[in-house]
Amino acid sequence: MPEPYCLAMVLCDAVHQDTTTGKFTILGTFSTVGAEEFPASIRLCVYYAVTDGLGPTTLRLRIVDARNGIADGPRDGEDVVFSASQEFDFATPLLVLEAVVCTPVELPQPGLYHCELWAGDELLMSRRLLALERQNQPDDEGEKNE
Repeated sequence: MPEPYCLAMVLCDAVHQDTTTGKFTILGTFSTVGAEEFPASIRLCVYYAVTDGLGPTTLRLRIVDARNGIADGPRDGEDVVFSASQEFDFATPLLVLEAVVCTPVELPQPGLYHCELWAGDELLMSRRLLALERQNQPDDEGEKNE
């Protein structure tokens, strides 16, 4: 059986799908997020395109703390920040499946995370997500534009 192949995976603010053509428009791509305090609640969307699958296939999207590196195999533990899976049926390996996951995610601390796309026990693609702590900017009330 062919192994699925990930053509694209993009982290973004939003994704629009045209109801007439079915085409996707990706809005606000990023690889870094900032928050004034942690844990930080963010909203993110992940667009992905997968091909070369055949038959029923479970695709799983995960965000994991990168302190332990990219996984050698599927793991479920305290380093998993978010996980969602969905079953798809590839009628032919020629099919290019495009999908979007939009969700709130709580990042427990600043640092590096990996957004991973899995098909069964195979890691298809991983993208870095860097979470930075922003410094509070005090309002300078003494300076006003006149």
